[in-house]
Order: sequence, then structure tokens, then C-alpha cells
Amino acid sequence: MLKAVIVLVLIGIALMFVRPIRQWLLEEAKDLSDRLLLLFLFLTSRFESELTDDGRREQKLWREQRLRNLRGLALRSRQRFDKPKS
Repeated sequence: MLKAVIVLVLIGIALMFVRPIRQWLLEEAKDLSDRLLLLFLFLTSRFESELTDDGRREQKLWREQRLRNLRGLALRSRQRFDKPKS
């Protein structure tokens, strides 16, 4: 088992010298760290803990309204940019 770990580490070190693979690995590491940070903030923020039931309902309505607005913007954008040029 130790030999397998050592071989994997050596392969990883060797791959770090290949530029495209190194860039991909760094992007994946940044993505992982971002996701872990967001998870930490979500778990520790106590978000919405102070809201009443009415407040939660209102927040849900606002969230749905924002999503409808975003979908409408995306639809209008597609319609505008997909028009054939004459």
C-alpha cells in the first residue's frame, strides 16, 4: 500500500511539470477550495435562523420572482441574438 501511495505521489509530481495538466490541477484545487469555503460559510452562518414563518414565505416569493426575472432575461437575450440577420 505504501508503495502505491509513493508511486502516485511521484506521478503527481511528474505531472506538475506538464503545463496543461498543471493548470488543470490548479483550477481543480481552486474549485475545491471555493466549494469547501462556501460549505463552511453555509454551515456556520445560521442563515434564515432569525426569520419567522411569514418572513420565510416572503423570502421564498422574492426568490421565485428573481428566478422568473432571470429566465425572462435569458429568453429575451436568446431571442435578440438568435434573430437571423437580413
